[in-house]
Amino acid sequence: MNSETTFISLYFRVAETLKRRVESKQYAPGTVIPSEKELSVEFGVSNITIRKAMALLVKEGLVIRRRGIGTQVVLREENRIPLKITGSFKDWVDSAVSRRLKLEVEILEISVLPCPASVSAILSIPAGSDIWRMKRLRKRQQEPISYYVNYAPPDRLSGLTDKELKKEPFIRIFQKLRGIRIVKIEQRVEAAIADIDLAQLLQVRFGDPLFFVQNIYLSADNKPILLTHIYFRGDRYIYKGDIMLRRR
Repeated sequence: MNSETTFISLYFRVAETLKRRVESKQYAPGTVIPSEKELSVEFGVSNITIRKAMALLVKEGLVIRRRGIGTQVVLREENRIPLKITGSFKDWVDSAVSRRLKLEVEILEISVLPCPASVSAILSIPAGSDIWRMKRLRKRQQEPISYYVNYAPPDRLSGLTDKELKKEPFIRIFQKLRGIRIVKIEQRVEAAIADIDLAQLLQVRFGDPLFFVQNIYLSADNKPILLTHIYFRGDRYIYKGDIMLRRR
């Protein structure tokens, strides 16, 4: 067996071992696998051999190389969180907060500030008047996956604690405190990219794809009373919907 054949069989054997680790979830979906240097020490081979083996896994769609992060196991559809489009408020809330996954919530900021012009235009309140704002991260296994910014009238919200705000969706807390029933959400979904601030918050690269969702909450008299901006990581969420065909 010549040296070239030995080299080829070696990186194939390394690739098969790494592939088995990915498929058995020893390297879990979304995690960063050990570096080329660490793997070369573990397998007792050169960095070139590891690089060749990694190239095979990339070609098979098992891993992806991310600058500044490393080589990451690809999240397949079944490992991503579905956001349901059904027209049901309950379905939207349940999927957005992902109750079954027990996501962690980190409250970054709660403040009252002069209302930005873009928000006052949506909520039909005078620009510069006070607005209550909350910023939150939702995390899965300590990894940030979505970023929320809520805007609301400040009255009756000043005494809310972090514990209360982590316990249930903010919209339900707001309805209880204000005695206002929300009957409709006007939702807009756009493709977006992570600017430098969002990239740091969500631990992604500058320019990585995101879902941007704007929710305007309307009361029974069709008045906009709440606004939420949400940024979902594109590699952690998928949008799913049902289309019913009318029977003749």
